[in-house]
Amino acid sequence: MKYEIKLKEEKDEALSYLLSFLPKDLGTSLIGFCFEKKYKAINEIRIKKDAFIYLIADSKNVKTDIYVSDSSIDEIFQSLCHGSVYAHIETIKDGYISVGQGIRAGVCGSAVLEGKTIVGIKDVSSINIRIPQKIDGASSYIYNLLEKTSFQKSILLYSPPGIGKTSILRDLVIKLGKQKSPIRFAVIDSREEIITPYSQNANCDAYISYPKGLAIEQATKSMTPQLIICDEISSEQEANAILKASHSGVKLIATTHASRYEELDVKSIIKPLINSGIFDYFIGVERKYGEKTYKFTLNEHKAEV
Repeated sequence: MKYEIKLKEEKDEALSYLLSFLPKDLGTSLIGFCFEKKYKAINEIRIKKDAFIYLIADSKNVKTDIYVSDSSIDEIFQSLCHGSVYAHIETIKDGYISVGQGIRAGVCGSAVLEGKTIVGIKDVSSINIRIPQKIDGASSYIYNLLEKTSFQKSILLYSPPGIGKTSILRDLVIKLGKQKSPIRFAVIDSREEIITPYSQNANCDAYISYPKGLAIEQATKSMTPQLIICDEISSEQEANAILKASHSGVKLIATTHASRYEELDVKSIIKPLINSGIFDYFIGVERKYGEKTYKFTLNEHKAEV
């Protein structure tokens, strides 16, 4: 049975979908708590073993009166894995589960090691479920900038974690998918966070759960995109794939973690991309957590000679 919750004027599809994975009594209690407190948006549900659930609701940390036992957190963990922990082991090793519909659940507990390599997690003690927010117009600044340049510019968005870069990419996919004069574009959604129910009908080639580097290479070779959208650049393989794609004329919209523009030059993965001149614009993103108003800082960078 899938629960439904109406926190705003429209049914929150992602939250309704998520609640169907939780024990019925827990889901019902969460619905009742949210209605009683009149929250407009739930950003995160933070579950700990033998403790009360916390929420990030309307940009505030909130303690609920809903208690989760040792056995309940195991049940929730199994359910979020769709009944197969093994099927999600690769992402679990990286600390998260892709639940579907853009929802990601961070998990932590006791690491299972082979040497210094994490091969799994046991005794899960905390689950942090992040619920994607549909922020209409979040990408307007980025889209307008691209449109003015006939979609012939590559952009790297940067900010600290949790500011909402992925929300911008979600909105950008929707905008690009509704163009009257469409461009060919591919979305690299390795963590299943960009493509949501709001954007599933967008006119794009979606690479779901692919390793980013491999997906970028395949998209460039097989789908002839004019633009590739991907989330955080986090490995040398991804950076190398981006370099290869750029040599074929494909433009890229990507993100990375950094508080200031000056920090990009000291990131070992990002610096070669900067010096190669791949990105035309570097855009800093600011936003108070949970709010819908973004501030952008535009930088243009010249490659080193």
